[in-house]
Parts: sequence; structure tokens; C-alpha cells
Amino acid sequence: MSADGAVRPTLDEVRGFHLDRLNDALRRSGMYGGEVALRLCTDTMAFIDGVTDSWQREQEDLRSRDAANSLGVRGAFAQLVDGYLDDGAAASVYAEFAWRHGWLTVDRTLPDADHRRLREGAAAWTARDRSLDEVVAEFGPPSVLFGGSNRRYPKTLAYAAADRSEDLVSLHFTSTYDWDATTGQPEPDLVLIAVRHGRGPFETTFAFTPAGARHRFTGE
Repeated sequence: MSADGAVRPTLDEVRGFHLDRLNDALRRSGMYGGEVALRLCTDTMAFIDGVTDSWQREQEDLRSRDAANSLGVRGAFAQLVDGYLDDGAAASVYAEFAWRHGWLTVDRTLPDADHRRLREGAAAWTARDRSLDEVVAEFGPPSVLFGGSNRRYPKTLAYAAADRSEDLVSLHFTSTYDWDATTGQPEPDLVLIAVRHGRGPFETTFAFTPAGARHRFTGE
């Protein structure tokens, strides 16, 4: 109890509070301050759970495999896909560390066979362009949605297996506009640009769709 009579929360209550905050920030990082908020929330959880050294190694690993640069993880995405500075895409990378440490709360897990089919068949799945609706029809609702529901904005869907030793599979979408001649208003849609899975050099973890390949950053 503090000097003014207030009852201080227990360590478990403090942990639960920050765990909820981390999960909220991962799903809607733009509302919490973007990638800086993700780093701070993860810093806090790592300290509470005594895995600060592991989190430090994770950050070094992100830089060593070009999954982060001077602009953070968002910058690494922008180096691969021109203009793709998306908070949700960056959050999906931070979520991988949270998933391995038991922090990420998912809405559902994918059956093992479907998760294996998605991660091992990414090249075939990205051979042509796919819409968001097509992906959800095939694999069901995501384990985690990074970003809002508005189809005018990019977002990332992640699918998790029941076994936390299996990495998340992330599907990155960007928004496109089809012109509706009747209303004269742009009707937004979402197109898959890449499936990402694994912990190797960042570029090698992507399987790009034709739409994603057309927007690959060339440095010109």
C-alpha cells in the first residue's frame, strides 16, 4: 500500500496490463505511435519477464538480416516494396518475437495441415494475384489482423499454428482502387503483394505476387 492508501497492483497485474497493451499496440500500432511504441512495449514485456538479453539479440538479428535499418522495420519493408511504409507490416515482425515468448494473443490457430500448406506452398499461392476475400475464403479468418478493417489502407494478416515453435505466416496486402462508373466513387479493394515466413535474410523470406513484384523497389 502506498503512502496515500492506494493499493498497488501485484506483479501479475502489472504484467497483465502491459501484455494487453502490447497486444493492442501490435494490432493497431498507428494508434499508439507506430514502431516506436512497439519497441517500447516489447522492451517493457522483456524486462518484466526477464528476457531483455533475448530481446536485444532479436534486435541485432533483425539488423543483421536486413529486416531493420535506420528507419526500423518499416524502412526494411520500404527497401523491398516501393513506398510500403506500413505500420501493420512492421508490427507483424515484432509479433513474431511476441509469439515465440507466449505474449501474442491470437484469435484462432490454423489447423496444422492448412498452416503447412500455406507456409510450404507460398510460391504456388503467390503465382497470381489474390484478393483479401480470396485468402480468407481459402484459409479462414486470420489469427491476427495487423491494421484496421478499412479497405483503403494496407494491412497484414498473420496465421499461426497451434504449436508456438512454428513461425507465423504473414500475408501483406496493399490497397488498390477500381473506379465505379455508376457512383463516380473509387471502390477500394485489397490485393496480396507477398507471403512472408521464416527467419533467414529478410528478402528471402518473401514470396511476391505479380502485384508485389511490379512494386519491388529498384533504387531508381
